Amino acid sequence: MNIQSTGVDGSGSGIRKTTGGGTESLSPSDALDFMLAEAKRLGADAYDAVAGESESIGLEVFEGKVKSTEISNSRGIGIRLFKARRPGFAFTEKMSRASITQTVRDALSHTYLTDEVEMELPFPEKLSDIDLKSYNPALEDIGLDRMKDLCLELEARSRAADARIDNIPYLGASRSAGMSMVRNSNGVAYSSRSNVVHAGIGVVAKEGENKKMGVYSNGGRSWAFDPAFMSAKAVERAVDLLGAESIPSGSYPVVFSNRVSASLMSMFGSPFFAEAVQKGQSRLTGKIGQAIAVPELNITCDPLIPGMPGSHLFDGEGVAAARLEVVKDGVLQTYLYNLESAKKAGCKPTGTGSRGYSGKAGTGFSNYLVAKGNATLQDLLSANPHCLFITKLDGGSGCSAISGEISIGAQGFWYENGKRIKPVDKVTLSSNYFQMLLAIRGLSNEYSDSFSSVKVPDMLVESMFVAG
Repeated sequence: MNIQSTGVDGSGSGIRKTTGGGTESLSPSDALDFMLAEAKRLGADAYDAVAGESESIGLEVFEGKVKSTEISNSRGIGIRLFKARRPGFAFTEKMSRASITQTVRDALSHTYLTDEVEMELPFPEKLSDIDLKSYNPALEDIGLDRMKDLCLELEARSRAADARIDNIPYLGASRSAGMSMVRNSNGVAYSSRSNVVHAGIGVVAKEGENKKMGVYSNGGRSWAFDPAFMSAKAVERAVDLLGAESIPSGSYPVVFSNRVSASLMSMFGSPFFAEAVQKGQSRLTGKIGQAIAVPELNITCDPLIPGMPGSHLFDGEGVAAARLEVVKDGVLQTYLYNLESAKKAGCKPTGTGSRGYSGKAGTGFSNYLVAKGNATLQDLLSANPHCLFITKLDGGSGCSAISGEISIGAQGFWYENGKRIKPVDKVTLSSNYFQMLLAIRGLSNEYSDSFSSVKVPDMLVESMFVAG
């Protein structure tokens, strides 16, 4: 038996991966049944298990030829169990009885090293009867040939659209599907499946020595890609930034495009997690019922929206999912609780626990939504005599969810009196997230068209320091 361990730190976070066990391979459902039976037989007081299975196919095209293809499959099963309230975690990617038995033994061995945890596993609940439209069987017929045809058309249209297109380094399509199952010693037994297709193109426009990248990608649960629209958007985004230059350092009004506002806001999701609050890693500690943002800001976590990629009827710990108002009219309503953080706080979990078969439980938003405003994008761009319109963010390593510090490179356009004047690059935005929430001066009435679980409209911030 080959065993590989990631170690145990004594705080309940040890996770062991077990491999081996011969050629036998149980189905995920049978593997879960056997794992829970073994946990009971070997003396665990309480336990839950997660099984997952995924597959994907895809390809990349470069200069009219298929550059690479990829077909991948993965499956695994993991258990969290308790002995005298001490937790143990282990997982395996071998669905054999021998491997599963060893995995349960590994998890039990951790309970001699970890600290006690106050936590109660959930009992079965009636889940919502909403059809989340997470799985489309027609997608299973999408093969590599169809993906190749789309990519070749995207490439041809992009090159024909503008003579300044110098290169197309990113061009690909894929299809993926997954299944997840959660069961526990209290009788919870839930399962879900989903699939998605994705396609994207990145083009490089060149003018003199100046080069700029333009990208358009999207996904969904139907093969409804419009190559004319996709290629035109990618080319437009590259060409429009040609000739970009920096601007003098100073404090300016900033409008974030709905293409990037979601990325910015999602970088700072963890301060809303009860676990971060309890560990002293959130500046929102003690802020429930207090205004943390302008009255126009409303943030919800809504896992019950049909068709969205973050939708699910139950969370990673087997708790029924429900819509959650996190910030209402600028006032913090709640933190996001998983089972452990809810027990510590003496409240109910919010159905926002996250867990895969290979890791311990955490917390996460599912379909993070900032409510739309009433303004158009043009209204926001015209609200001040001048402003910086951000359409690209360059990384996020200078941003800290704990302190709220924002320091991030950006590209976009300089506007005066609502009119685009010139493209801008080589600038760094500096601010603080918690201060920015109080400096929002407008939200547009439109989300980006991306297939994303985070939706934030265009956003006007009164002032940010821009280092040119």
